[in-house]
Amino acid sequence: MDERSDPVQIIAGVGTGFSAEHPERAIQVWMHLAATAGWDVSRVDGASIDLDAGERGLVDVEGLRYVVRRGRRVRRTLYDDSDGTLAQRPIFGFAAWAEPVLSADSIIP
Repeated sequence: MDERSDPVQIIAGVGTGFSAEHPERAIQVWMHLAATAGWDVSRVDGASIDLDAGERGLVDVEGLRYVVRRGRRVRRTLYDDSDGTLAQRPIFGFAAWAEPVLSADSIIP
């Protein structure tokens, strides 16, 4: 069994500011974490993606393709003092993650 984290288990926490202004940043951060985990990962250029659906790009991870998405997926704590007292509440923050692109070649019956 491979000791590396499976690519679908790699979740990159990305903030709202830089990733909203620079949509490329989400895929760059995810690719960096995947490479740090030991995977040979490369961007698939010219792939058709749906930015409105949260897709940020297509990557090849050692022969299998994944679509990298960005959306609200990770748990964060919001600190709110709008009423004069400091309160904390859980919210969902932005993250980048990869989902497999399933094809007949990538599935073993």
